[in-house]
Amino acid sequence: MSLDALWTAEFQVVSGWTNGGVVVLEKGRLFGGDGQYYYAGRPSLNPQDKTSLSGHLKVVHYHGERTTAFGDVGPAFNLEIQGTLLSPTAISGVMKRPGFATLAFRLARREELS
Repeated sequence: MSLDALWTAEFQVVSGWTNGGVVVLEKGRLFGGDGQYYYAGRPSLNPQDKTSLSGHLKVVHYHGERTTAFGDVGPAFNLEIQGTLLSPTAISGVMKRPGFATLAFRLARREELS
């Protein structure tokens, strides 16, 4: 199954599932962002089980306050993500950043790419 689509993203922060954005997965690449940061990376689906997702993302501040989901003011940082394809329209997982608590994320498939 292809993950190529427009997805909405939510990140769990201390106050709940309040942070989020939009990502496009296309041909093994991820591009997206929210109101303060943009994201780019190369997640991949495990070819053996076709449900495990992993990858690395670059996150860069571009506008407004520099407050990350991790609670700091980082201008740019890298994340490792690990997730599970729960259904054709849902991915759930965790984001890991060295020196910070692990945060949960979830993606919901919203539009197909034409």
